[in-house]
Amino acid sequence: MASYVVNSVLNDSIRSIKSNQNDSKQKINWDDFNYPPLIKVIHYNIEEVQPEYRLVVRSLWLSSILIMAYTLLNIIDNSIQAGYGNDGIRILYSFMFLFSFNPIQLQNILHSQSFIFYRGYKGVVSDPYLLVLYKWVQIILILCWITFSIVDILGFNGFVVLSLLFEYLPFCGVLALFEDIIFLLIVFLSGFALFRIWKIKE
Repeated sequence: MASYVVNSVLNDSIRSIKSNQNDSKQKINWDDFNYPPLIKVIHYNIEEVQPEYRLVVRSLWLSSILIMAYTLLNIIDNSIQAGYGNDGIRILYSFMFLFSFNPIQLQNILHSQSFIFYRGYKGVVSDPYLLVLYKWVQIILILCWITFSIVDILGFNGFVVLSLLFEYLPFCGVLALFEDIIFLLIVFLSGFALFRIWKIKE
């Protein structure tokens, strides 16, 4: 009898928790575009995320901020290099990064399905189906970030070019070093989020 009562109480508690979680998901208005500030193209509210997933979502959010920081820093670095005689096409590449990396990291223009921050965030909060593609795209991007932090190709200022930049353009060398450090931070944050999401959702 006692065991029946205990099981009944536990089952009621579990049902109550699941019901509260479902209610929380239903209350989220994904059409309430409130982020980023001023632009407001997506819905984002960390308070709507279950406490156990908030660190993961914050990692996704911070990696998207770092991508923006990288692209802006890359434009400055390559513009200075072009001013000192390096190929001016590097500036074009930098703007290509600005208008490709950030939408991929944040959300596409049509507000439908983003790949990294928004897809991961919404998948964790309410729709695990979105995480299927997120996982594989994130793996590919992590490999890209690692590669871009090493190579000197297109407009990337990887570790292989640092010694040359420090010798001839020290300020550009410092900027390039910061670019590479940002890439490694993005790899760490993205890898952490991917690991937690894969582990929790599988």
